[in-house]
Amino acid sequence: MRFSRKIFLGCFMVVLLSGFMQSEEPLASKKLVQALTQEVSGERAFNYTVLISLYDRIQACEGWRDAAEMIKTELERIGYKDVEIEGWPSNGSRYYYTYRTPIGWRAKNAELWMVSPENERLCSYEEIPLTLVKHSNSADVEAELVDVGTGVGEKAYEGKDVAGKIVLATAYTGTVMREAVFKRGALGVVTWYSPETRPGYPNMIRYTAIWPTWEEKDNVGFGFNVSKLQGWNLKKALDEGKKVVLKAKVEAEYYDGQVEVLSAAFPGSEEPEKEVMIIGHLCHPTPSANDNASGSGGMLEMARALMEMVDKGQIDAPKRTIRFLWVPEFAGTVPYIKAHLERMRNTLAVINCDMIGEDFHLTGGIFNIICTPDSMPSYLNDVVVNFTKLAERMSLRSTNGSSHPFAYRILPFSGGSDHYIFNDGALKVPSVMFNRDDIFHHTSLDTPDKVDPTELRRVCFIALGSTYYLACASEMEAKNMAQLIARNGLSRLAEDYYDSLLTMEKTQVPEEVHTSYAQVLNVIQHSTQRELDSVLSTLLFADDASTKEEIRNSIGNIKNMSASFTNDAQTKYGRLCQKIGVKTKKVSLSEDQQKWDKIIPMRNKDFVCPLETDYVEDKLGKGVFSGIDLGRYGTYEALNFVDGRRSVLDIAKAVSAEYGPVDPNTVLAFFKILEKAELLTFKK
Repeated sequence: MRFSRKIFLGCFMVVLLSGFMQSEEPLASKKLVQALTQEVSGERAFNYTVLISLYDRIQACEGWRDAAEMIKTELERIGYKDVEIEGWPSNGSRYYYTYRTPIGWRAKNAELWMVSPENERLCSYEEIPLTLVKHSNSADVEAELVDVGTGVGEKAYEGKDVAGKIVLATAYTGTVMREAVFKRGALGVVTWYSPETRPGYPNMIRYTAIWPTWEEKDNVGFGFNVSKLQGWNLKKALDEGKKVVLKAKVEAEYYDGQVEVLSAAFPGSEEPEKEVMIIGHLCHPTPSANDNASGSGGMLEMARALMEMVDKGQIDAPKRTIRFLWVPEFAGTVPYIKAHLERMRNTLAVINCDMIGEDFHLTGGIFNIICTPDSMPSYLNDVVVNFTKLAERMSLRSTNGSSHPFAYRILPFSGGSDHYIFNDGALKVPSVMFNRDDIFHHTSLDTPDKVDPTELRRVCFIALGSTYYLACASEMEAKNMAQLIARNGLSRLAEDYYDSLLTMEKTQVPEEVHTSYAQVLNVIQHSTQRELDSVLSTLLFADDASTKEEIRNSIGNIKNMSASFTNDAQTKYGRLCQKIGVKTKKVSLSEDQQKWDKIIPMRNKDFVCPLETDYVEDKLGKGVFSGIDLGRYGTYEALNFVDGRRSVLDIAKAVSAEYGPVDPNTVLAFFKILEKAELLTFKK
């Protein structure tokens, strides 16, 4: 079977791809490549990263503002005029759309001591700020320590009285705080990574926070994070039957604060109202070097390099505005979008720089390009991949950086950072994320020694190059992008088809054969439309009628391949039915499917940005989403596909094509919950 597939695809490619068989050519002009190569500096990006890592940059706190002021001063020194720090009220209970803001919090000092069986200082906020759990309350207590394992669930507390005591736990501090302190009267929480979590690194200390609402603040106890070695020694002493007594002293306070965003714009020369954005989150505690001082420092270097290249005449000023945005992750991005909704609707693309400088020999993570979801087909994916391949071929290095080869991978959509916000179906701004896996992520060991100037230079080259290209794109660029996307789309369509076909061919249960065949056809249709829309998205950059016609004509090969796959699937379905002794059936709508096809959901106009379930649970009660299982990103995409035209059946089929079969009844149940929360209605 594999051999026949190869013959089929090979013959098909010879017929259809004669115009695309050459190797992928760079989109960037030689002039742009030369300017980027000469000006983008890994060393400067590294130095900016180190400076930023010195600030304790918690969301809605003063350290974030201090770091932003430092960057703002440098931007103004470089020559930027449109630089602004904006703020919006934030107190742990205020919502922007469905996103709740963090509480304002400041810490003055904190220490944790063991007073029995030995006298030893375990940690100090002044030495390592990460040891104090963010949003910890003030305390001056001496109490016995109790090991509660993970610290989550009834079983962890069976036979243990924690009231008036301190608990030792391995789960996330905010969760343990609500279990041990809120519910059971403990005074505070000490958390640690158990040995099996990120093995090795005995001095690793985790980063955690409590994230209380304004109403919860008086019930919050104190929290400390200790190293893996310290946590193990405390547990060992308790396991040996020793009485362990700790003394905690914390001076901290909550306040009604602000989430703030730092913005700097290089105005467009012809269409300044249209923008291309580079975003990175400035937040996280010191040092948090790779996450995300590297993204923030890299952005500052990109802003400097852009200004320098234009001032020197190496490149022309961009046609459209290029905006750099430093945010508190999620917490600042959503209020910014709400305040500048029309500006965002004029934003053509967003590149999210989140952890871009790792020395992957030390951190274990290669460079990831996280693409847009299927609900957001776009030119952006292929453009950034093209610039990435160019950077790989150029073997970019930095004087003080590594000589490691450039290792990268292209991954399907996933969340975890601000690109998740922009790809929302009510906003529709295509956004990709640049990031890396990193074993030191969210720990005290995320330090500047693990940042590589070479990697910073490479990713700054890619991000700035892609952004500038889109900010200047016109007729020729539109045609080049369309051809590139059509070329690559054939490969993506083929991959999706054969993956779905493999599932059908493994089917041996008669009643499942027809369902699996319908899923194959669904995948072909869905993937075809995604690739067609990706090509046609380049029309945004074309004004000339002949250019538009050429772009529309470039989708012919995708349609031809789709039709051929449909015929091939029908043939294989017939053979499979014959093999297992069932009759073939024409794919048609069942009675239930006909009902679902008549139900059309619509998002309320004031519901923008993805859904945060806390908002709905606050209105309708905890557990309201119990039984709703559409997979990790199934609910995200189901909501993205809501456009006032697609039915519940259409949306269920789209999610099924992207993530595997889902039950339309579950999709409908999800939408009905949102209807009760007044976020969604159904077209009558």
